[in-house]
Amino acid sequence: MWRKASLTLAAIALALAGAVVLFASGQVNVTTDAFPDRTGIGIGLPDAKYEIEQRITEFHDDRRTPKTTTRLYSNGEMGVDHHRKDGTIETRELFYPEKADGSRQLKMTAAIGLDGATYLTDAAFYPDGKKQRQGFLRADRSYQIAGYFEDGIHVRVNQLIGPKGEPLFEAILRLDGSVEQMAQQNEKSFDVTTYTTDSKAIRTVSKAKYWSRETTYHADGKTPKTDFLMESYKTTASYYAPNGKLAQMREFTNWQMVATFYKDGVPAYRQTWRLLNQDAVKPEQVRNYSLIEAAVLSASGKPSWRVTFNWQTGLPAMIEAGMDRASEDLVSPVTRKWYGKEGYLELLIVKKGEYGPEITRLEYTPADGIKPDQIPEYLKEPVPFEVPPKPVPPQEPSMYH
Repeated sequence: MWRKASLTLAAIALALAGAVVLFASGQVNVTTDAFPDRTGIGIGLPDAKYEIEQRITEFHDDRRTPKTTTRLYSNGEMGVDHHRKDGTIETRELFYPEKADGSRQLKMTAAIGLDGATYLTDAAFYPDGKKQRQGFLRADRSYQIAGYFEDGIHVRVNQLIGPKGEPLFEAILRLDGSVEQMAQQNEKSFDVTTYTTDSKAIRTVSKAKYWSRETTYHADGKTPKTDFLMESYKTTASYYAPNGKLAQMREFTNWQMVATFYKDGVPAYRQTWRLLNQDAVKPEQVRNYSLIEAAVLSASGKPSWRVTFNWQTGLPAMIEAGMDRASEDLVSPVTRKWYGKEGYLELLIVKKGEYGPEITRLEYTPADGIKPDQIPEYLKEPVPFEVPPKPVPPQEPSMYH
């Protein structure tokens, strides 16, 4: 977009040398004699909202079609449009405010297509005349732009804009030529990656229509450190060790958080936490959780031992074991123990397979004083990890959208 510019009233008077403009107060009678044949120069006062003090138009020989339009802006700058004989703009120029010697430094210039609207090329300059920007229209109708540091030599930014004005690519460079940040449109998302001075990736932010993703990297700039996939109904946070193997994965919804822990990339155990303050939907809000389930996992990720907690008392409500073996051979025994509010065993059931017939059923009372099996402490301890930008989506997606 061209910057707004202006010219002082004194300069306007000089620009209008040879032309006489009369301003009168009170009633003015206008007759046909007051305006003879149309002159070759017209003067207009556009809307003040554009900060244009005056517009001067020179016409072609037909005295109707604009040939040159000069805009005088309130900040001292001046814009000049050169028109074709059909009235369309052929070139556009913008100048810095007038210098003490009366000269002006070119600020921007552009060549415009036959439609009078499509930019074919453009260039911008710093006040000292050094190049600030250069752009051109490509054969595929995309527009390529290069922006320069104040030395007018080294490129600061490279951009590619699509035919519909959509951003396709942008690279922000340092003075030494290394890439500071790169953004580009891919098949499914628009990705922005930030780099260190030695060209190693630090972070990538990806945005798509229905999801966004933020990935950080270890010191090598290649191995993911954290990966946050934020969808409309769930956020999945993955954390990686320096060797690239998964260390932990957390799934956040608007009612719970499920954390799966890995040992050298192999599933080890899992925790399920209930969200107590479901109205905490903003990233800066603290989310309070209560542990409702913990499970020891087999190498395939299936629970081999699991405990369910009463979220109000924190005491075990049920403990089960053997589910992973039962899911493989369908006959291995699965043991389940239910505990009352006071924490004592009330019912024990052993089944053949996870859903097979009962082998054993025993009932107990608090008077029997049977407490829960020993629960490993690591299953109950929360492990602090970086929280995703959107850990709790505000609501479930509508089935109609």
